[in-house]
Amino acid sequence: MSESLTSSTIHGLKWSYVATIVTLAMQIGVTAVLARLLTPSAFGLVAMAGVLLYYGQYFAMLGAGQAIIQKADLSTHDAHTAFTSSLLMGAAFCLLFIALAPFAGLLFPDTPGVVTVTRVMSLNFVIGGLRGTTEGLLLRRFAFRAIALTEIGSWVVGYALVGLVMAISGFGAWSLVAASLSAGALVAAVYTLLCRHEIGLNLNWGSFKAIYSFGGRVSLIGVGQAIAGTLDTLWTGHYLGAGATGLYTRATNLASVPLNYFLLSLARVLMPGFSRLQNDRDRLRSVYVVTITVVAAIGMPIAWGIAGASRQVILTLLGGQWTGAVPVLAVLALAVPFTMLTHISAIMCEATATLNVKIAITAARIAWFAALLTVLSRYGIVGIAAAFALSELFTHVAYLPVMRRILGLGSADLWSAYSIGLPAGLITGLTLFGLSAGLTRLGWPAPGILSVQLALGALLLLGTVTKARGGEVWREIRNRLDGAGYRAGNAGLAAWIIRRVDALSGPSATSERVTGRSTRP
Repeated sequence: MSESLTSSTIHGLKWSYVATIVTLAMQIGVTAVLARLLTPSAFGLVAMAGVLLYYGQYFAMLGAGQAIIQKADLSTHDAHTAFTSSLLMGAAFCLLFIALAPFAGLLFPDTPGVVTVTRVMSLNFVIGGLRGTTEGLLLRRFAFRAIALTEIGSWVVGYALVGLVMAISGFGAWSLVAASLSAGALVAAVYTLLCRHEIGLNLNWGSFKAIYSFGGRVSLIGVGQAIAGTLDTLWTGHYLGAGATGLYTRATNLASVPLNYFLLSLARVLMPGFSRLQNDRDRLRSVYVVTITVVAAIGMPIAWGIAGASRQVILTLLGGQWTGAVPVLAVLALAVPFTMLTHISAIMCEATATLNVKIAITAARIAWFAALLTVLSRYGIVGIAAAFALSELFTHVAYLPVMRRILGLGSADLWSAYSIGLPAGLITGLTLFGLSAGLTRLGWPAPGILSVQLALGALLLLGTVTKARGGEVWREIRNRLDGAGYRAGNAGLAAWIIRRVDALSGPSATSERVTGRSTRP
């Protein structure tokens, strides 16, 4: 089972990251165009409506998709009940939010059009009702190739076609609404077709109770996380208006999107993988430490590199009208690695059904985030960004003793997991910031500086992966590639890349790969 799970995990990651890389490239390109066609207020309007609907989706789904993944033995009654109940609740919440949409006008009194946009975007509840269970079924059987191709196709149709065409035609914020709905509807339709033999319209009380005893707690946690994760956007929209919200949310998007895509792809594979190992705590501990080590070693240099290059990122991708987002991007990027690492701990809690403590941490997170916003929002959107960053750091620290208790981690395990990423992130961030300051003084244009920063950042990241602590990060990645059959001696692009990185890492990393302790899932 060990090798089978390893192979499934790596193949899942491969297709997850295919979707990640392609979708991220498209998103960067489309965002760069839309930022020049639409105003910050247009983005802010859609963000305000979206944040309200974001809360409702957790009540509408009640964690059915996560329960489908986590449940050790899934019956036909379970799948049918989850699908039917999700669809019914999605439709009910769509009608509820259409009726309650005027409250959006009270929450954001200086933003005309927010009520109408909220009503139209309420259709996302129906789309989510179709998608929740089917996506869980696909993830449960590691159907990542189908998921990846569906996501890529939906993004092309929704954003690269519908969104851009409508923006060029002058539809303003409605181009973003139409893009979101069309992309989501296409994904839901394809997932439903792929799972048509596993789903049906039926309700079974025993299945309902089993699914929602777990899923209801997951959903409650999700609501808390949604509040904590969007409190800054709500605060900005209510007190500072659509323009400031547009600047803030675009900075949030640029800070988090590259690594959030990375994390989403990883999380999709980790949740079913962790769930299969939930009764083997020794292997879970090894997998957790390795995962944190790799994510920190890659995530911290990338995120803190974005912070150091924030001015060039904003000017190059969004243009001069977005310069107010530069300090916000820098502050938010510092927090992104802690968000990623916290999410891995949260996945571990779900996979082991350790939910009560997760609920407590989520409630505490809302409390300290609200307190930080009260104190720091006097400094505008930069202060709001600082409140978010500190809140993410506090939350990450709160999960560490929980992981120590669940997995039996020692202080040495935790230090080992972070001791590559932290110094690498600091060096990368400070180096790219110094490069920005120096080349700006010499009169270089932002795109030229960003090109140099990207090249230097890539070299620093490659050095971290292949050289830090004897090439440990590459060794761990290499172990999993070998376990899935991706070997240097094979033909093809993947094998060629492995050989090139092996050459950079030197003999120590590749030789220890054979003799070192295996931590493969």
